[in-house]
Amino acid sequence: MSACAQLRIAANIADLTRYEDIPRQCLVVPVVQSKQIIDAEPGRLDGAAVVFECDEARARAIVDILRSYDAKAKRYSLRAYSEGPRGGWRKL
Repeated sequence: MSACAQLRIAANIADLTRYEDIPRQCLVVPVVQSKQIIDAEPGRLDGAAVVFECDEARARAIVDILRSYDAKAKRYSLRAYSEGPRGGWRKL
Protein backbone atom coordinates (compact mmCIF):
# COMPACT_ATOMS: atom_id res chain seq x y z
CA MET A 1 0.00 0.00 0.00
CA SER A 2 1.54 3.32 -1.00
CA ALA A 3 1.76 6.30 1.33
CA CYS A 4 -1.03 8.01 -0.63
CA ALA A 5 -3.40 5.04 -0.58
CA GLN A 6 -6.60 5.39 1.39
CA LEU A 7 -7.24 3.01 4.28
CA ARG A 8 -10.52 1.16 4.25
CA ILE A 9 -12.59 1.69 7.39
CA ALA A 10 -15.32 -0.61 8.72
CA ALA A 11 -17.78 -0.31 11.61
CA ASN A 12 -19.07 -3.12 13.80
CA ILE A 13 -22.58 -4.18 12.76
CA ALA A 14 -23.72 -5.07 16.28
CA ASP A 15 -22.71 -1.61 17.50
CA LEU A 16 -24.37 0.15 14.56
CA THR A 17 -27.67 -1.66 15.11
CA ARG A 18 -27.69 -1.61 18.92
CA TYR A 19 -29.49 1.74 19.07
CA GLU A 20 -32.31 3.04 16.90
CA ASP A 21 -30.89 6.48 16.24
CA ILE A 22 -31.74 8.58 13.22
CA PRO A 23 -28.28 10.25 13.19
CA ARG A 24 -26.67 6.80 12.93
CA GLN A 25 -28.86 5.88 9.99
CA CYS A 26 -28.36 9.22 8.24
CA LEU A 27 -24.57 9.01 8.52
CA VAL A 28 -24.08 5.33 7.73
CA VAL A 29 -26.66 4.37 5.09
CA PRO A 30 -25.16 6.55 2.30
CA VAL A 31 -21.70 4.97 2.70
CA VAL A 32 -22.62 1.26 2.86
CA GLN A 33 -24.52 0.76 -0.39
CA SER A 34 -22.98 -2.61 -1.36
CA LYS A 35 -23.10 -3.83 2.27
CA GLN A 36 -19.68 -5.53 2.14
CA ILE A 37 -19.38 -7.54 5.37
CA ILE A 38 -16.03 -8.55 6.87
CA ASP A 39 -15.08 -10.64 9.91
CA ALA A 40 -13.11 -8.02 11.83
CA GLU A 41 -12.93 -10.01 15.07
CA PRO A 42 -12.75 -13.71 14.18
CA GLY A 43 -14.11 -15.96 16.89
CA ARG A 44 -16.53 -13.39 18.30
CA LEU A 45 -20.24 -13.70 17.66
CA ASP A 46 -20.47 -9.92 17.30
CA GLY A 47 -17.25 -9.48 15.29
CA ALA A 48 -18.77 -8.73 11.87
CA ALA A 49 -18.38 -5.26 10.41
CA VAL A 50 -19.56 -3.37 7.35
CA VAL A 51 -17.04 -1.55 5.15
CA PHE A 52 -17.59 2.16 4.50
CA GLU A 53 -17.56 3.06 0.80
CA CYS A 54 -16.14 6.55 0.99
CA ASP A 55 -12.80 8.25 1.39
CA GLU A 56 -10.83 7.70 4.59
CA ALA A 57 -11.38 11.23 5.93
CA ARG A 58 -15.17 10.93 5.65
CA ALA A 59 -15.16 7.44 7.22
CA ARG A 60 -13.04 8.62 10.15
CA ALA A 61 -15.32 11.63 10.63
CA ILE A 62 -18.40 9.38 10.73
CA VAL A 63 -16.73 7.13 13.33
CA ASP A 64 -15.72 10.17 15.41
CA ILE A 65 -19.25 11.63 15.32
CA LEU A 66 -20.88 8.33 16.29
CA ARG A 67 -18.38 7.75 19.10
CA SER A 68 -18.96 11.25 20.48
CA TYR A 69 -22.72 10.67 20.27
CA ASP A 70 -22.27 7.39 22.21
CA ALA A 71 -20.12 9.13 24.83
CA LYS A 72 -22.72 11.87 25.38
CA ALA A 73 -25.39 9.20 25.84
CA LYS A 74 -23.05 7.23 28.17
CA ARG A 75 -23.18 4.17 25.93
CA TYR A 76 -20.67 1.59 24.76
CA SER A 77 -18.50 3.15 22.06
CA LEU A 78 -18.75 2.09 18.42
CA ARG A 79 -16.06 -0.41 17.41
CA ALA A 80 -14.37 0.54 14.16
CA TYR A 81 -11.55 -1.05 12.23
CA SER A 82 -8.99 -0.17 9.57
CA GLU A 83 -7.63 -2.60 7.02
CA GLY A 84 -3.93 -3.32 7.32
CA PRO A 85 -1.47 -3.47 4.44
CA ARG A 86 -1.78 -7.28 4.25
CA GLY A 87 -5.56 -7.37 4.45
CA GLY A 88 -6.12 -7.94 8.17
CA TRP A 89 -8.33 -5.64 10.23
CA ARG A 90 -7.35 -3.83 13.44
CA LYS A 91 -9.34 -1.70 15.86
CA LEU A 92 -9.22 2.08 15.48
